[in-house]
Amino acid sequence: MLYQLKGIVKEINPPNKLVLQSNQFIFWEIFIPLNLVSLVKENFLEREALFFVVPILRKNEYIEIYGFITKEERELFIKLNTLSKMGPKLALNLLSVFSPEILRDIILNKKISELSKVPGIGPKRAEKLYLELKGLFLKPSQKGIIIPPEKEIILEEAKSCLMSLGFQSKEVEKVLYEVFEETDTLDTLVKKALKKFSPKLKEETFAGD
Repeated sequence: MLYQLKGIVKEINPPNKLVLQSNQFIFWEIFIPLNLVSLVKENFLEREALFFVVPILRKNEYIEIYGFITKEERELFIKLNTLSKMGPKLALNLLSVFSPEILRDIILNKKISELSKVPGIGPKRAEKLYLELKGLFLKPSQKGIIIPPEKEIILEEAKSCLMSLGFQSKEVEKVLYEVFEETDTLDTLVKKALKKFSPKLKEETFAGD
């Protein structure tokens, strides 16, 4: 899966699609949040830029690439697209209006009316959207602890680390939520998860022998 793209911003086409040239022969079309358009025009046109990207297959026919300035925006965009009624366009609209920090604050403090600032979101849709986002941002661990938004990034990074070692997504998520504590750093969380996995690792090692 693509993670980053680096290149020269060659053009920006309305309303929010840019063309990035990564080498002499390869050009990428990337959709970016609307609030980044003026920033990119003023600071990166015909200059080198780095985007955190997410490729999404649309209608099983073609791939669209969505790009962000920060890793946090990329991770939130991926999470938003796991929601049943959230497509990439609506997810991008949300991130065009709110930063990840502000969106978390809206959900944590139940500022439902703020969601109506997003194009295409009326008061009724805002209520439904809040309920979906609430489940995303206020996800409890198996210990019943509500995971603070700032710790969500650590959990995601820990999950990526463990999956890179060959563990499956579902089992990684289950173990992480079992061992998670609010004081955890990325390092301590990964170590605790590996300790939890250690019996399984031993079994697989002996099986391999």
